Amino acid sequence: MKLALANTGTDGDVPTEAAASLPRSAGRLVHTHAISVGIALVLSAGFVLTGWEAPLPALGWAAVFLFLAVEQDVRGMRIPNLLTFPALGIALGLGFLNGGLGGLQTAVLGAGAAFAVLFVPYCIGWLGAGDAKAVMVLGALWGSELLFPVLWWMILMGGLFAVALLVVQGGMLDLLRRWWSSLKLSVLTRRPTYVAPAADSTAARGLPFAVAMALGATAFHLWGMPWN
Repeated sequence: MKLALANTGTDGDVPTEAAASLPRSAGRLVHTHAISVGIALVLSAGFVLTGWEAPLPALGWAAVFLFLAVEQDVRGMRIPNLLTFPALGIALGLGFLNGGLGGLQTAVLGAGAAFAVLFVPYCIGWLGAGDAKAVMVLGALWGSELLFPVLWWMILMGGLFAVALLVVQGGMLDLLRRWWSSLKLSVLTRRPTYVAPAADSTAARGLPFAVAMALGATAFHLWGMPWN
């Protein structure tokens, strides 16, 4: 073990190099946590403030969930089951409390609609399991009738967010090159071919879809049904 070969301090308990790195590591963690909390706070506040006139159902509960989901996703690039499963149970419970069996049915159908729509994107790797379960929570809160237009805005915002992230991080040129290579190979081989990004590239790291969820819900508050 390399750590065991490092020089030790006077007491011999903690390697000097490791001890020196602890404050730096702790500082990075605090900095990352502060950034994720700040982004989550701004996005959830924007969602609430744009929904005063015609808010989505369960505005407060949805805002709390979006705050937690965005914070987790920005910080760790995942939305854990520890958040989504209890949140789904609460959403279903709210449906029953607010509308009895009919409200529970609406919540179940909303969650089921989210599962049905996002099952294929999850299977082909376009979406993480936590992302799909998070949308199921929102589907249970809002019902399938509202979920579909909000999801449309989420997908649109996710695309715009992905492009912006690629531009800022310098991955747009690589994306265009890979798309062009994929197109040429597909034509030459006469079968769909996709050139995957390098493991350390911007595209391979993905993006926190919870950010797109919050932006999409806010966009629905601002502009309403996309097909009206």
